[in-house]
Amino acid sequence: KSILENLIEWLSNSDNIKQIGEDKKLINCPALVIDDEADAASVNASKSLAEIKTINRLIRTLLTLFSQKTFIGYTATPYANLFIPQEFKKNLRTDIKGQSFLVGDDLFPRDFIINIKAPENYIGSSKIFGSPADSGNESEPLDIFRPIYKEDYDPPFFSKLNRENKLILPDEIPENLEKALKSFFITCAIRKLRGQGNQHNSMLVHVALLVAWIDRVAKLVNDKLIYFKDCIEANDTEFLESLKEIFERDYCNTTKSVIENLSYEDPEIKVHDWESVKENLRYAILKIEVRAVHGRTNTSSLEYHNIEEINYDNYKDGFSVIAVGGNKLSRGITLKGLSVSYYLRTTKMYDSLMQMGRWFGYRPGYVDLCRLYTNETIYNWFNHVSLATEEMRLDFDELTAMNKKPKDFRLKVRNHSGLLTITSVAKLHFTKEIKVSFSNTNPQTYLLSKDQSVISKNYETFSKFFKKLGKPESDNIVKYNDKIKYLKYNDIEIDPLCEFLQDYRSVTPKIENSDFADYIKKQSNIYRWNLVLVCNTDNKPKLKDKSQNIYYHKLIIDNTEYVLGQSVRNEKQQLENYHISKNQIDDLKDRQIDLGTNYKTNGQIKTERSNSKQGLILIYALDERGANIQTDKHIPIIAYSLHFPEIKNEKKITYTSTIYDDFGDDIMGEENEE
Repeated sequence: KSILENLIEWLSNSDNIKQIGEDKKLINCPALVIDDEADAASVNASKSLAEIKTINRLIRTLLTLFSQKTFIGYTATPYANLFIPQEFKKNLRTDIKGQSFLVGDDLFPRDFIINIKAPENYIGSSKIFGSPADSGNESEPLDIFRPIYKEDYDPPFFSKLNRENKLILPDEIPENLEKALKSFFITCAIRKLRGQGNQHNSMLVHVALLVAWIDRVAKLVNDKLIYFKDCIEANDTEFLESLKEIFERDYCNTTKSVIENLSYEDPEIKVHDWESVKENLRYAILKIEVRAVHGRTNTSSLEYHNIEEINYDNYKDGFSVIAVGGNKLSRGITLKGLSVSYYLRTTKMYDSLMQMGRWFGYRPGYVDLCRLYTNETIYNWFNHVSLATEEMRLDFDELTAMNKKPKDFRLKVRNHSGLLTITSVAKLHFTKEIKVSFSNTNPQTYLLSKDQSVISKNYETFSKFFKKLGKPESDNIVKYNDKIKYLKYNDIEIDPLCEFLQDYRSVTPKIENSDFADYIKKQSNIYRWNLVLVCNTDNKPKLKDKSQNIYYHKLIIDNTEYVLGQSVRNEKQQLENYHISKNQIDDLKDRQIDLGTNYKTNGQIKTERSNSKQGLILIYALDERGANIQTDKHIPIIAYSLHFPEIKNEKKITYTSTIYDDFGDDIMGEENEE
């Protein structure tokens, strides 16, 4: 507060300041203001547009001083930023050190939101917890989660701290924390074996937020560390055998699993033998210190006095530390070389939860040595937030692909069905809950990417989908002019369909494949799905150049080759993306191909589809020339049209959304409704 006020006062007395009406403006003085952790203090946690919290008010006032300014916020957890109100009180003023200033507009990211892509070797939430099928990019989690069960730590560490037990401090640490400590010893020893002996090593212990608890746990951990150091100095057989057991049962198999499943190559990761690890244990263990991390500076009332700030720069040969703390570990403190986390106490807010996940980061040469000891509830919460975050990032990518501004886009975050909330209630005043429904709708990919990598990826996804479906029945191969017109599949399995939708890359507005997949799964017991691949049987493609020939693509299913004509949908107008007239991917004949009856209107088709409880996905392999592009391999552009039946007892997906009344709740309108 005082820093911002002093800065505003100093700038207001600058030689470049000009009085313009009631307000002062800095002319010819462009400013770039960068706000790190922009979802924390900067967001106005207030119910009223006229009532503004201090930091938000001062940042807005600072920006208003400049005639040319850019404000950029960075955060890994932007949930609260999405729900900053787009409205603001235009004439609101504030007094700072005897001067009156205009507050200005709020900090909603109106111009852009950019999802900064993580490098392949970054260990983020999707790698640690995996990407569920709903995220659009399914992947298995790293094998580093080690569950700890309530009965194994409560007591001495209570699963819930309340008035009755918060003063009942533990007299010992549970066996699973001892195991976590031993895992940290093994990790440090293996890193030394891999030539990383001078690198920093950190372990996080988060049991409670109360200073008294942090202090006591730090003391108990340090007492146990001293005992273990004595054991290693004495070459204690029982202690060494306990480490050997953990190494052989846990580390060897995990390293093999990581080598097989890691999405990037790390040549330093390798399986070691126990004798080699054992030789490095003494060096590793004797380096370790325990630090208590909390806000209290006076140690007179504390049992454990090692509360010195963790400064890795003071240790040229590497610092190995066990950090025992609470909230101070959740933001701002980077635990370098963090490998083992023992984590029991958490928050019920998405943003705080993800900020507490200090295990995200780069783990070169030792990702297989990392361990997360926590309970199933916390792990599942992280899993859900990871899904919601990946889905939100896909929204940001779509926003960029469509060249839209956030103010023109419905920003939303998937809700949790249980206790979790997205951010603090005070930051959710300007939101509303929306329920996503696809009942009786027909979403179509009428806007398609011209990017060759996207075209290739979607064709690969398409081919993989049909390989999973297998060969169609001979009666379901429909030919015209001795060419395949339709490949039909009835009552297909839901999982391959959802995988196709999740992996398909779309730039069409309101096409959110994770929503489709989630929704379809929720209704899986209500109706069934049919699939039809529609092919071109014309002798000539319907292109401007009448002399050209049909392009074909080959689909191989169970060693059978199907030669299929590419369909033509001519571009409506030349844009960055391939734009087809909305709702012209399919036609009236295609929409009823699975129903076995000849209907004359869309309304009749929809009625029959709802009565028979059958959904339909039509897939088209489109000729690239319709998009006015040419490539060497002539890979078709995959498009689809989904036909959802009307569902009376549907199960909707809920989101918390920005309030923007120009958006309807329907996902896709129909331009040619009859």
